[in-house]
Amino acid sequence: MRKKLLILLFAINLILLFAFIQTAYAQSAGATTSNITGRVLDSSGKVISGAMIQIKNLQTNSTREAIAGEDGSYSLLQLPPGNYEISIMADGFSTKTSPIDLILGTTTYYETSLLASGVSDVIEVTSSRFINEARTESSTSMDAKRIADLPINQRNFLNFSLTAPRVVPDRVPGQGAAASSGLSFNGQSARQNNVSIDGLDNNETAAGSVRSTFSQEAVQEFQIVSDGYSAEFGQAFGGVINIVTKTGSNSLSGSLFGLLRNDSTSARDVFSATKPEYKQYQFGTTFGGPIKKDKIFYFTSFERLSIKQSRFVTISNDTIASIRRVGFPLSNGAIPFSLGTTTVLGRIDAKLSTNDSLYVRYNGGFTFNGAFEPFGALIADTNSGKQNLRDNSFAVINTFINPNLGLVNESRFLFSQRRQRDTPLDTTGPQVQLVAPEGLVIFGRGTLLPQPRDERIYQIINNTSFLRGRNQVKFGGNFIYVDTYKFTVPLSEGGFAAFTPLNLATIFNIPGAPTLSSLQAFDPSLRTPDQKVFLTNLAGILPSKIAGFPKNLPLASLSFPNAFVQGFGTVDTPTQSTTFSAFFQDDLKITNKLLIKLGLRYDINRLTFVTKNNGNFSPRIAFSYSLKPKLNIHGAYGLFFANFISGIATVPRASTLGITKIPIVPFPFSVIPFSSPTRNFSMSNTVPPLVAALPSQLSLTFGNGQKLRASYTQQANFGIDYLIDNNTVLSLSYNYVRGLRILSQRNVNPITNPIAGDPLTSAVAGRPDGRFGDLFLFETAFDSYFNAFSIEFNRRFSKGFGFVSSYTFSKAIDNYIDIRNELQESNNPLNLRGERGLSLQDVRSRFVFSGNWEPDFKKKLLQGFKVSGLITLESGRPYNLLAGVDLNLSGDNPPGDRPQIGGTAIARNSGLTPGFASVDLRIARIVKFDEHRNLTIFFEVFNALNRVNISEVNRITPPNPDGTFNLPKKDGSRFAAAPSDYRNAFAPRQCQLGFRFSF
Repeated sequence: MRKKLLILLFAINLILLFAFIQTAYAQSAGATTSNITGRVLDSSGKVISGAMIQIKNLQTNSTREAIAGEDGSYSLLQLPPGNYEISIMADGFSTKTSPIDLILGTTTYYETSLLASGVSDVIEVTSSRFINEARTESSTSMDAKRIADLPINQRNFLNFSLTAPRVVPDRVPGQGAAASSGLSFNGQSARQNNVSIDGLDNNETAAGSVRSTFSQEAVQEFQIVSDGYSAEFGQAFGGVINIVTKTGSNSLSGSLFGLLRNDSTSARDVFSATKPEYKQYQFGTTFGGPIKKDKIFYFTSFERLSIKQSRFVTISNDTIASIRRVGFPLSNGAIPFSLGTTTVLGRIDAKLSTNDSLYVRYNGGFTFNGAFEPFGALIADTNSGKQNLRDNSFAVINTFINPNLGLVNESRFLFSQRRQRDTPLDTTGPQVQLVAPEGLVIFGRGTLLPQPRDERIYQIINNTSFLRGRNQVKFGGNFIYVDTYKFTVPLSEGGFAAFTPLNLATIFNIPGAPTLSSLQAFDPSLRTPDQKVFLTNLAGILPSKIAGFPKNLPLASLSFPNAFVQGFGTVDTPTQSTTFSAFFQDDLKITNKLLIKLGLRYDINRLTFVTKNNGNFSPRIAFSYSLKPKLNIHGAYGLFFANFISGIATVPRASTLGITKIPIVPFPFSVIPFSSPTRNFSMSNTVPPLVAALPSQLSLTFGNGQKLRASYTQQANFGIDYLIDNNTVLSLSYNYVRGLRILSQRNVNPITNPIAGDPLTSAVAGRPDGRFGDLFLFETAFDSYFNAFSIEFNRRFSKGFGFVSSYTFSKAIDNYIDIRNELQESNNPLNLRGERGLSLQDVRSRFVFSGNWEPDFKKKLLQGFKVSGLITLESGRPYNLLAGVDLNLSGDNPPGDRPQIGGTAIARNSGLTPGFASVDLRIARIVKFDEHRNLTIFFEVFNALNRVNISEVNRITPPNPDGTFNLPKKDGSRFAAAPSDYRNAFAPRQCQLGFRFSF
């Protein structure tokens, strides 16, 4: 099946080869700017030295000038992206003027020929050919037209990053208080990307997510760089996203827009018997213009999103009935919640002098999310929480130009303040994880809530670039200080109870004792008469067999957690993170055909409570060689280091100092807290007497490894670009990424010598280090591999049509899941080699197409239409099959053991989910009132074919009585999830209407 999909997608791209395609550009210009370089020739092809090149920004009338050298070449650096007019003048020749668009982070090559004087000045309607001579990295640019025209759900423009090759949605589960950026580059962690706005930091440092952005109406354009980026960019081993905001102009302009969708325009979710209420409203406005013509400009934007919707809980009716009988009020089906976000932005640009400019920017994001911690499928809404977020940023950017030295200096300053409040829906607890027939069911209070977090961020950047002969040099420094002055993590203060099958014969070494299924252990009403009789007798035996076990407990009518965990004490440990970076980049033009890029970067990141380090040097080298005017080869290699995630400092600090204590109460003692009216111990900073009397080894401790070092990747790429005509490029590339010293955590002290029939002694004396119980350490001991081949097609919008298309065949391997301990599903955490397998981010085949079409109909009624679309096709993703029981008796809760074949555990992530396919469409009609005013009415449909795209499957395959497993059928070397195991799906077809009035 996978081979057929591979052949189909490859064939589609070969067909697209014969279409007109857009040029790809290079990323060497910078985080917020563009470059232009080229040569000036006469009509016979000889170079013209001393020519004057002038480029003018059509929005603000600001100009820059350069003089062509002896070889006719010229360069203009650090130009804001946008629409320009370039004029070239030389003595004895006619002036030539052309419009030209400069794209963020790119170097545009413009070569032109001047006619002898006496011929009228030439004004070209279209710009000359763009030659992709400086491309060495993997990058994709999203200009304002693509952002405005392509369909995007909820207008989250960062999701356009998914149109780039080797960028996929993050599939690590549980994206809530510890959310990631949501984007995985080259199979790497979605927590280790770098997102910047106007060249300034926009990353949430505690967990590695993204801070609030703003309306897509305020985006000039942005660039996605997946690998091979220059030394200017760092603090990430994944990808880089550079966003540039819009500026005002000499013309008064603005927009008013609104979008509406509801349940009447949406399809029914396949897991719901009815169509629940769904309402979504989105509206906003922009406004900009001159304060003083050619000198001072302003731009503002506002946007509001309000949603009332539902998620679908697919826990079976039988399991729901059991949960209710035990005393937990729970529902399945459609569970409603609401979401609201407001974003604002204001920017003022001032031209202080001919060579000095300044702008200031404020942006704020304000969010309420009624389902912040995830729920749906087999996770009940009681596990969720609410978020209230306020995120404010203030930035100042200055650019100074010295034309005599050919020098450009940029200074940037940022101050941000973020206030986040995450509260649980269930305020009592505990959380319950129950291995039910339909899979792992989770309900009750979330273990990471409540979680208030306040932080301030300060950043200063200074970069300088200049030209010296054949060298384009750039160097600079970056300082970031993050003060997380409030950061509280509760660590299961409401408790956590795990219910798995209990083999009482093995646990108590009593031959003939019954085995309780997970539901029977949880719900006493499901027990057989024989089981109840045995448990009644057991209640009289245990006090004499196990010291300290209470007498006269009615075991036959009590729930039996396999283990009960509850934290005591508050984890409120402020942290500070300081980062200093410096870089030097030299782009050396060896010949007119060969460009060599040499870069060196230094980063040092210091985090409170984490062992100090000496920083890291990351060399980078790249080349670009033009074999022919239309054929270019390029390659790059470098090291890319990431900063520490500050969340790793708080929890281990509190745990190792004894501020918090997290006892693990094993079965049968676990019966005691779960039999209380609240199903847990009283929430307190003091450990209850029963728990205090337990051996210290029955506990959970967090810590940091002895040698925490910065995680990094080695990245190498090689590519070929073929320029078909002025608007056409075909790109082939191979990419290799090796992740090293990757940060995650694992239990370094599991039970390795279990004693049959004596689980308590096993938990105390059966560990490598008898001083501790479970010891979860953050370590930089993990690694990853990624290999990919990509074929990419681009057509710049021309003659009413443009598109970007790519197909990627890749493989991602790693031996970790995430930094969160509740996700550490290890068969044996002490054997990292045995945990190596396919990554959750592995997408073997992926095809993406995005395009715009503006037909030129002759009839007036048909004029003004626009059609755009986004197609995504993906092969199935890996998932981890679990046995649901602790087969190796290592004491992990919940068990991470995998099913076995012939006594050997299957490989990690050897399951295979169904593939993903989606078609999003947008049809718009523009009504022009005059040259400056128009109304656009549009209709958008997401998942237009209403395909059922499965998002979650049952991962648990329990053992049979004889120890075998009924594993899913194989698809190649992997186990394909059966339809009976499907538990949740991505959104069905959704439609919305919208309008945009522009003036």
